[in-house]
Amino acid sequence: MKDNLKQLHQKARLARDPIATEAYGAALAAIQEGEVRANKDFDEAQQIQVVQKEAGKFKESAEAFAKASRDDKAGELNQCVELLTALLPAKLEESAYPELVAKAIEATVASSMKEMGIVMGQLKKEHGAALDMKIASAQVKAALS
Repeated sequence: MKDNLKQLHQKARLARDPIATEAYGAALAAIQEGEVRANKDFDEAQQIQVVQKEAGKFKESAEAFAKASRDDKAGELNQCVELLTALLPAKLEESAYPELVAKAIEATVASSMKEMGIVMGQLKKEHGAALDMKIASAQVKAALS
């Protein structure tokens, strides 16, 4: 992810594309800052998490500008969101969650809500960034209740 971001950022700079430069540069800077703070290189999953977080920041900013009737800036920030989300792995379909949750519960031998964290950890380990945590946690709650 990081190498891909570096290449995309360089191409955007050479093409003088301010929106792509901002999007890729922000994600790359956030990854590098996180690595410096943690004093270690991030693995692919951690890098994906950082890119997701940066896309979320752009989305929040776009919503704020839209509320302030600054549609021009909101449009630019929404383009940044689109560029970063295009780099992320595809999310799982909602119809796949019941089966995945059942398998994770079976694998962890969970039987009560106290063990929800164990099941969520198992799901995250198996499916990583493709998992929508809101949907997964709702499914796990329903299954363990």
